This record gives sequence, structure tokens and C-alpha cells, in this order.
Amino acid sequence: MYKLAILDDDEHWCRVAQRFLKQEYTVAAYNSISSFLWHLEELNQYDIFLVDFVIPTARYELNTNSIEIITNLKRRLPRPVVVFVTAHMSQNELGMYGKRICPEADGFFAKDTGLEMLAHQIRQLLTRGKTDDN
Repeated sequence: MYKLAILDDDEHWCRVAQRFLKQEYTVAAYNSISSFLWHLEELNQYDIFLVDFVIPTARYELNTNSIEIITNLKRRLPRPVVVFVTAHMSQNELGMYGKRICPEADGFFAKDTGLEMLAHQIRQLLTRGKTDDN
């Protein structure tokens, strides 16, 4: 079973996403950059990361934002799948501007699109990753 980590300060959305996605994945949620960075050594166990676009900076890492988190995950870990998640843009806007905002992300997801679409996108990204390994 794939392991998925969610980094998002919206605790309600995290709980809902965690409940929905635990049908297919082992899911852990982090509600702050600080808690995420605190578990940095454990992050290599995850295959998939959902990282919120607008998340407050860490108390002791004031220059760390979601884009830097995504970039560091892609550089530090072997082959993570990272999805850039936001409630501030539509799926169409993410399709047009997502790669400009965060070129390291593998996928882009607007929260109002629905969790079924998120699960579908994750499955596609994981399937594509398996094909790229061959």
C-alpha cells in the first residue's frame, strides 16, 4: 500500500481527505510546516505528498513556504509524487499557471474539484511513475 502525506493548515480538509484516501493509502496529515519539518527524517517513507499552496511559514523557518517544501522533497527523496493543492485557484487556472508557480510539482489540484478527482489524479500519477521506471 502506498503511503501518502498531507501538508495543509486546513485541519477540516485534512481530516476529510485523510478519511477518504485511507481506503487506498496509508495517510498521515501535518497541519504546519513546523510539524512537517519536525518529522523530516521520516518523510522518505512516503510515496505521495499533497502540499497546500498557502500555508503559514514555520515558526523557526521563516523563509520556508510550500514551493520550497516541494522543491526540497523532489531533491531529497528518490522519486516522490508531489501534488500542489490549493483552494485559491480553479482547476483551469492551475492547468494554465501551475507549472509556472511550482515547476517541481507532478500534479495540481483545486480543492473544490472533489476528492474523487484527487484520488483519480493520484492513481494516474502513480501509474505514470511506474511506467517511467520501466
